[in-house]
Amino acid sequence: MSDFLFNDVIRTAKSEFLLKTTTSDYQKLIISSFFRNGALLETRTRDINPEWTGELLRLRTRRFHEEKKREVEMLLRLSERLRDSEQAELKSLLGQAFMRRGMHEEAVVEFEEAVVLNPKISVIYNNLGRAYTAVQRFEEAISTLEQAIAMSPGFADFHNNLGVAYLKKEYCKKAVEQFLRAVDSNQYYAEAFYHLAMAYVLNAFTKEDFALSVNCNQKVKDNLDKAAKINPAYHNEAVARAEELLKQKKYEPAYKALEEGLTNIAKPTDMSFIMDFYLHVMHNGTKISSKDIWRHIRQLQEYIEKYPNYADLYNHLGVAFVIMSKHVNNKAIQQFEKALKVNPTFERAKRNKRLAEYDHKGMQLLFDAILK
Repeated sequence: MSDFLFNDVIRTAKSEFLLKTTTSDYQKLIISSFFRNGALLETRTRDINPEWTGELLRLRTRRFHEEKKREVEMLLRLSERLRDSEQAELKSLLGQAFMRRGMHEEAVVEFEEAVVLNPKISVIYNNLGRAYTAVQRFEEAISTLEQAIAMSPGFADFHNNLGVAYLKKEYCKKAVEQFLRAVDSNQYYAEAFYHLAMAYVLNAFTKEDFALSVNCNQKVKDNLDKAAKINPAYHNEAVARAEELLKQKKYEPAYKALEEGLTNIAKPTDMSFIMDFYLHVMHNGTKISSKDIWRHIRQLQEYIEKYPNYADLYNHLGVAFVIMSKHVNNKAIQQFEKALKVNPTFERAKRNKRLAEYDHKGMQLLFDAILK
């Protein structure tokens, strides 16, 4: 089977992006890689069906390439179109979509604008802090994430993200404190346990805090074991190499191996469809169809079957059902309005319409709250 290759350049006023999609006979994958000015931002993959050969495989590869290209172009167009929007939640979702594609500079812009529009949503501060970390603006990341935690104490993700920012600054003691708070809030938080192990290793060679270095290897082992029990992907080749280096007290290369191991963790992949769906709902409102919503629900259910311990997926499925309820409620109101158009004195239709509109307001409030 021969490999196929498609390239496209996507230009904006500030950046030049390259989308490169190819097939890998060895890996049995279609691989789409996204670059900014030569630096890899993101890679997406799709399994190759054994029945796809020759021209059919070329067409499937081309289709996947065009799909990824449209997604990026849609985000860039939407960002430009919404430049003067005053909807903080929409800008936050757009920022999250940029984050998932590795477009961190674009994400920072959206989150910064969202915070100005609504400075009372802690999740936006958390997302802005993550984006600052991604573009290596660590001091700003720390202050922003501290603000998110001050607004909503006890959110495990907020503490984990602040711990990561501290880790980047080599503030090991503060990082450990945040990761411990994260796992205290969520005892099944594999990533936080892994980060905790990394913080102990980093402290072992930076020697920031003596107390943290006591029984270092055992602390690292315990936390790596906990991470691997929750998600077996946290025990991979790079982690095994790190464990061997730790036995030799080679802490700096062990830390680098753990950093490498973190990039190899198997997580639910290509889940950008979730953020894209939310953007579609918020931007198009009543134009979305029940077919679109059910397709999204089925896609989430398929992911839950693969990743039953991924809490975010259940949350997103709940949001999808709320969106479906809102859609059905809109349909109900339309039918009551048709009934009243035929018979303006139809009291039961008037009453039912008032009740449906009351429910609609409640669902809109719930929907807005869920997306914050």
